[in-house]
Parts: sequence; C-alpha cells; structure tokens
Amino acid sequence: MKLNITKAIAGLSLVTVISSCSKDFINLAPVSNQTTATFFKTTNDFQQGVNAIYDGLQSIRTYGKSSYYLMEVRSDNTDILDRGALGGVASQIDLFTETTTNPFLTDVYAGSYVTISRANAVLDQVDAAAIPDSSKKQFKGEALFLRAFVYFDLVRLYGKVPLVIRTETTAEAQHDKRNDVAEVYGQIEKDLQSAAALLPGIYTNVNDGGRATAGTANGLLGKVYITEKKWAAATAVLKNVTGYTLLSDYAALYNPANAVNAEVLFTVRFKKGLSPSEGNTYFTDMVPFSFYYNGVAYGGSNNNRPTNDMVSAYEKDDKRLIASLDTVSLKNATTTQRGNYVKKYLDVPGATGDGGSSFPVLRYADVLLLQAEALNEQGYSAATGPGTAFDYLNQVRLRAGLKARTTAELPDQGSFRDAVFSERRVELAFENNRWFDLIRYSKGLAILQAHLLKEYNLSTPVLTPARLLFPIPQSEIDIHNDPTNFPQNP
Repeated sequence: MKLNITKAIAGLSLVTVISSCSKDFINLAPVSNQTTATFFKTTNDFQQGVNAIYDGLQSIRTYGKSSYYLMEVRSDNTDILDRGALGGVASQIDLFTETTTNPFLTDVYAGSYVTISRANAVLDQVDAAAIPDSSKKQFKGEALFLRAFVYFDLVRLYGKVPLVIRTETTAEAQHDKRNDVAEVYGQIEKDLQSAAALLPGIYTNVNDGGRATAGTANGLLGKVYITEKKWAAATAVLKNVTGYTLLSDYAALYNPANAVNAEVLFTVRFKKGLSPSEGNTYFTDMVPFSFYYNGVAYGGSNNNRPTNDMVSAYEKDDKRLIASLDTVSLKNATTTQRGNYVKKYLDVPGATGDGGSSFPVLRYADVLLLQAEALNEQGYSAATGPGTAFDYLNQVRLRAGLKARTTAELPDQGSFRDAVFSERRVELAFENNRWFDLIRYSKGLAILQAHLLKEYNLSTPVLTPARLLFPIPQSEIDIHNDPTNFPQNP
C-alpha cells in the first residue's frame, strides 16, 4: 500500500467538478463515465482513493503554500519581504487588512473542501465494499482522520463552516449552511475517536510510512480537546500516544530523507524530481531575494520570514535557533547579507517550486507540551517526577540544550502557562501552530496588538476577538446568498 500520490492520481483520472467555489468534488470516472459509486470495487481502487485525500494536503492551496500565510504570517512569528501596500494580498494577511476576496482565504477554504470531498467519496463506499476487513478498517480510519484534520483547521480559521460528511450534488451543496462551531467539533471528535479505533498502531510495510496511525488520531484528538478546553479528556487521550520519542538532534527532524521518524506523528510529505511534480514551493517562497547556496545562485520571495521578535524569542544556547532560522546568508559567492529566513525547509528544489521538504503537522514534542498544558490547567502542581507537567515541559527543553524549569521560576499556574506557550513558540516555530496558540491564549490579542506596533509601527487596526476569525470568502457568500444560514463573519 505504497503512499505514491502520483500513481494514485494518474490511476484515478481525477477531474475537478466545481459545485460552488469551495465544493470541488472528486470525479473518479474515466472515459467510460464511471462514477464514485461504480469506481470503488477493489482494494487497489480504495487505496488510490485514499492516496488522493493525502494529495489534497499537498496542494499549493493548502499545505503546499497557502496555509502558512494564514497560520504563520498572520501571527507574530513571520512576515513577508514587502510589508507595505505593494505587498498586496500577502501584506493584507500580515497586517490584518485582508478583504473578503483575498485569494489566500479562498485557496485554503476551497482547497480544504476538495480534500474533504475526497474523504467523503471513500467513506460513502467503503463500508459496503467487498474487500478484506483489515483494508476496510485502515481506509476508513485514514479517511476519517484526514477529514477531521481538515475540519479542525477550517473551524479554527473561519468559525462556523458547512459540515459536509457525504458526497453532495451541486444543488445540495448550494444549500449548505454554516454549522455551529460545537457541531463541527462534535464531528471532529467522533471522526478521530473512530479513526483511533480503526487504524493500526504501526505499519509493517516500509512503504506505508507517513500514513495516519492510531497514535496520529489520538494525538490530534488530544489537541482538539485542548482547543476546546476539555483538559481532563485531553490528558486521558494523550496518554494513549505511545511508541514515539524525541529525536536527540532537533535539526534531524527537517532532513527530507528523515521525514518519517520516531518523533513525527503526522507529516504532509513531498518529493521532488517527479513528473508531475510532488514537490512544494517552500524553498523558493522563503529564501532571500538573492540567495547563494551550495555554490548555486537562487532567487526567492523571502515570504514567511521570521520577525525580529521571533529571532529574539530563543534563549541563549537554544539549539533550535540555528536549525530553525538564520539572520545572515550569502548574496553571492563572496558577499554576505543580513536578513531573516526560515531554514527548516531548506531543501534545494529539483526545479522552481519543486522542493522535497515535508511539513511536520504533529510531533511528539507537541504532544508533551499539550500534556503539560492540560495538567497545569487542571491544577498547578510543583511535582517534578515522571508524568508531571514539569516533566513534560522539561523533556522538550532538555533536548534543546536548555536548563530544566524549576518550581522557583514557575511557582504558580499562570507562570507555568506562560512558560508552556513560550516553549511552544520556539519548539514548533514555522509549523503552523502559532496563530492557533494565540487564538486560545488569554494574552493572544495583546501580543498581536503589540506585534503590529513593534514590528510595523502600526496602532491600527485595533484588534478585537472578532479578528481572530478570517472572513468567509466573498465568492461563497455570493453563491449561497443566504444571510440567515450563510452569513459573513462580523
């Protein structure tokens, strides 16, 4: 069951059918006009269908590019090279001035529903399929996990969103409503609970590396519970995330050849040098405008650029700094230049926009910090032994070459909470966590307002809780034309 997206897409002859701006439904029919109902017959058919769901995450509309504009550039972690008016749509995201027609908003929204529709196509058919039970369980578990993962992003970015859990006709899609946030989270929880019960703990076939496992589903479920402030439920489920460990070398996490390792629960995988391309735009998007690397001159956009505040967030001797970013690079063979850029995804592309670095979505370090947070929120404890909040926090710090936090430094719940959020920022930098952390952090709005003033000397816009959600793309509002069931965000 090799995770070969290129072959999967070629085998499926995927054709996008647009039923609204956001509801692109996978059409699995070849020339003979098969439908999704008639295509899925064999184990291989379903394998191709599941591979197509993973492929949705590779799209430049989502984790191939656009997602980190909404999840990193929006935060205080990164900005873009051109921060002024000429920066256009990227600058809007950076400066909280986005319009409802901003293409990054539309891309992530629409790209997410493409992936959801592919998951639904598999889930509609798999229960009744005449395939081995073991394969049926795996395919269903993978599709449920991937659907939940995408909805988790959507509900945190946009709030109320249409909850689509089966393949819809064009007419049906046009009558979708924006479901309440609680309904969306309820479905996410249900999908992940089911996925955790269906998926294997490990895959015995080396070619299956990178597929979702029971640990992947439980890890994401724990993160969902944390977001909902269900602290006890988070503690219980995160204890089920076993078999993972922190790599001794933080930098090794970002070696493209080491994308599947003992620390990563789930990663969006890319591979350069294929035709059609299965690579990403990270290198070209993030390196400086003139960038001399390994004896070759490259040109980049220097977007998703670490802010000065991000650079200063690292403590002295933190090993994660040099693995994550740099402030100096070569402009040519003999000239250095100052300027911040992300190093985590510094994989020379096979061609422009064809990088091979994978994107770590969920790591064991994240799980440890979530466990520390959940325990602390249930009641501060000064205990430091195994399984305590201090233990989980300090495991991450010690790997980074830093001293363990002590009860003298963190004597109460508030100081421990602040320490966890600070640790999450530097440990998970540029991995699409910071914006979501700021949303659920009580000091998040104040941090963002200070960021606008410190980095850009801007006192406007004045940020309110409403600005913690992105607008629904205007094309969706126009198509549905239903202010009651499909209103715009405030």
